[in-house]
This record gives sequence, structure tokens and C-alpha cells, in this order.
Amino acid sequence: MSASKHPKIAVSAPGKVLFAGGFLVLDRLHTGLVFGLDARIHVCVERWEDCQLELGKEGSGLATSQSHSQSYVQVTSPQFRDARWAYRVSENIPRLNQGESPHEGGHVSVDVSQIIESNSPFTTTSNKFVETTLRYALTYLSHRRRADTESSSPSQPTFENLKITILADDDYYSQSAGSSKPQDSNTEFSDFGVTLSQAHKTGLGSSAALVTALAGALLAFHSSNTSIPTALDLTRLHNLAQAAHCAAQGKIGSGFDVAAAVYGSCLYRRFSPSILEAIGEAPSADFSERLHLCVDDLNLEGNKTWDVEVKSGAVQVPSSLMLVMCDVDCGSETPGMVRKVLKWRSDNPDEAGVLWTALQLGQEDLCVELARIAEREGLVDPEEVKANAAADANVEQQLSRKFQPLADIISTIRSLVREMSTKSAVPIEPPVITELLDFCTSLPGVVGGVAPGAGGYDAVALLVRNDPDVVKHIQNKLEGWKTSSGQSTTSGSGDVGDDVATIGRVRLLGVKQEKEGVRLEETDRYHGWT
Repeated sequence: MSASKHPKIAVSAPGKVLFAGGFLVLDRLHTGLVFGLDARIHVCVERWEDCQLELGKEGSGLATSQSHSQSYVQVTSPQFRDARWAYRVSENIPRLNQGESPHEGGHVSVDVSQIIESNSPFTTTSNKFVETTLRYALTYLSHRRRADTESSSPSQPTFENLKITILADDDYYSQSAGSSKPQDSNTEFSDFGVTLSQAHKTGLGSSAALVTALAGALLAFHSSNTSIPTALDLTRLHNLAQAAHCAAQGKIGSGFDVAAAVYGSCLYRRFSPSILEAIGEAPSADFSERLHLCVDDLNLEGNKTWDVEVKSGAVQVPSSLMLVMCDVDCGSETPGMVRKVLKWRSDNPDEAGVLWTALQLGQEDLCVELARIAEREGLVDPEEVKANAAADANVEQQLSRKFQPLADIISTIRSLVREMSTKSAVPIEPPVITELLDFCTSLPGVVGGVAPGAGGYDAVALLVRNDPDVVKHIQNKLEGWKTSSGQSTTSGSGDVGDDVATIGRVRLLGVKQEKEGVRLEETDRYHGWT
């Protein structure tokens, strides 16, 4: 593993939208309906050939001894200004006594530290998701290598100097006036023209997709296979990405965003938090061993094995429908909203229990109805459907009848969410978003919509007819949209109806649902960026 057999590896992971099951997904008794999106985060990993030239004295070769090795990692996000980080990777390898196996002789430790120096070309601000993922992935790889090389010297350095490039599809960020497509590079990606801190996220799950793609690329790059990998080990990658993502965000969340990044669209039931709690914090004693047991699902102590449920087959979007997202230029404080909803639930268990059970049943009805429509469409020749529709003067009525049960289910879910919003005094579907959703669902071809995830003012998700004319009509109608009062105001304090903040423009994003999760990519598509 000390010298990768692969000159360059590229991996991408999708964004997500939690269409149903917001808040419920925090509890293992319930599930969440998650759609993967075709907006992806891309990560390329290759050897950093110019390390010494770019780092100067700091990078003057790999420092290696029998029990210690040092290497360097450069991480660049070239779509943003001042987004180039350098890290020092220090690998400490316990020396083995004669006849002692790697399992008996102590555990490796890997420290990843950002290089911050004056007059350096590298960014001095931190990137916790990148740094934490590097620490977790490289620790896991170092531990695995030592365990797998009992017959050879495990004191040989595990890592080379690495150059990592991160790219994002356009819809992860609201476009600024400075955004552009460079003429001399791949036009698939935009130069956003701002720093990362100035960029406005659209709430599609960029951090989970980043952690998943970065961890996947590192695992694939250090694969022991002699040929370029053709598939990723999704179970190990899921477990590693969940651990790294939770560590980076400083709390153990539900994990639905990482699950969607790994597996794509799915019906998700969260894991028990104790699984990740057992790892402890880096670089505590035996951290690498505990991380290894967690990622490889070997931790049998206290039955701390992975109990997550990811059902990809339970989520079907009929070919006649597509999911689209509307970006609302006014964000919510999701952690604060979650705390308030959970406190309401704790203070009112009976009232909350009735509502959450009804929401769970509504979500199950939604999955069943989507599957029913998809199954019926599979039994009919699509060309025959088109021909009949073209000949039918009442085609809109015909299609409306077809999707009415689905529309009723989504409407019921929304009414339950509004009830929870009122009772918890948390703006899950605040009045201005209700008005926006009502406006959208009144448009031809729109079956229904929700305030996804934890709700608030970030975005709305719509299920619409898979028809370019329908999408274009929605896009046109949203331009310059205002509330009926003519004021685009929303609640800024967290109390329903307390209108103090202002909504910016509402625009239709170019994303749609996608079933596929993380995947290997051809490296040629990133020419000009890496």
C-alpha cells in the first residue's frame, strides 16, 4: 500500500433531499424517504509530484524512520478563491518485538495537521470536513495495512504525497455575479468567483457528499488491486463516511445525508448512536483499532454492530414524474429548529406520538403510491401512452386523475407538518413557504411539494410531470414571485408568524432525482481542473 498502483482516481457522490420524514428520521422507530440528486461533489486523488517545489523546505522529501513516517497532502477547490490547503500527515507505527503480530504490538496513529505559515501560497482558514475525513480515512488505511502485512515489514511508510482536487456541480451554490464557465477548461464546472465563506449553499447536502467522495477516492486510490478499481466497497465506505462526517460536524446526526451520498435514493432508518460513540475521539488511545472495528463492522462488544437500514428498492420515481428543487434565498438554523422540536416532543409525548405516527403512515403511503404508478407504467407501452395522450383533448384532466391519489397523500403530509409546526412553535412550514407551495401546486403539471428535511426557509421540493414544458412554465412563474401581500417576509426568530426576515429570490434549480449513489468516474472529464 505504500506506493499506489493507480496514478489517478476520481469519485463522485450525489446530493440529497429528505422528501418525507423530517425530524422522524432522528428516531430509529421511524424512517425517512430520501431522494438522491444528480448534483454531485467530485474528488480526484493523484500523486503530488511537485510537493518539494511547492512546499519548499517543509516538503523536502518523505521523513521516514522505522517507527515514523511523514508525508504531505494538498487539497484544492479551484472553483473558489483562496481554496488551497496543505496538510502534514504523520504516521506513527509501533515497533514489533520478535514473534509479535501486528494485532499484539500496539496500534498505529495518524496525525493530520494543517500547514499554516506566513507568506505561504496555501489557505490559512481551516476546512474541518476535509481535515477530519483525511484523518479518519488515512488512520483506517494505515491500520488495515499494518494488519494485512504480518509477513512483511509494517514500518514501511503507508502514504505518498497526495494532490486532491474537489469540484462541485453548479447547483450546490447560488450563482454569484462573478460566476463563470472558463473558456480554457471543462465547461461542466463553473468558476464561482468567490471564497468558500462567501458562497451561498443551496442545502443539497454538500458536506455529506464531500466526505463520501473524499473517503471513497482515498480508499480506491490505496486499493491493493493491481488494476484500477471498477467498484467501491459501499458498506465500508458508508461506515467510514458516517464516522468522519459526524466527527466533523461535532455531533452524531441521523446519517440520512451520508446514506444518500453512498447509496442514492432510499428509505432510511438510522443507526444507533452508540455505534459511533464507541469509536471515541482522535487521537485517543487505540483510536485506530476502534475505528477499524467500526468501519469493518467487527465490534461485537455490547452488540455495537451496524443496525442501519437502507432500502434502495423501496424508493421508485415513475418515469412520468420528476423531482425538482426551488432554492429560496434565505437559510434556516436547522440545529436550533431540531432542538426546539425535540423539546416539544419530550414535553408533549402523547400529542407528538400521534402526529409522528400519522406522518410515518403518510410516508409509507407515499412510497406505496409511487411504486404503484411506476409498476402500472411498466405494464404499458410508453409510445402508446403518448399517442393516446396526444389524441385526448382532455389530456390534463386525464393526467390529473392519474396523479390525484399521490397529490392527496402529499397534501395530507403537509397538513400534518403544519400542525406540528404550530404546536411546536417552530417554522417547519412557515406561512410564506405555505403560500409558495400552494402557488406551485396550483400550476399545471405540479403534483405536490413539501418543505424538505427540517423545513424552514431553505428550499421547497416539488414532484412534477416529467415534461420540459412543465418545468419551463414553473421556472417562468417563479421569476419575481412575491407573497400575496407583496412582501417576501419570513420568520427570523423561530416563532411561527413572527415576520422579521426577508426572503430573497426564488429560483428553480437544475437538479432532479437520481437513484445512483457514489461512483467511480473517468478522470479525463476533469481535464483543465486537476
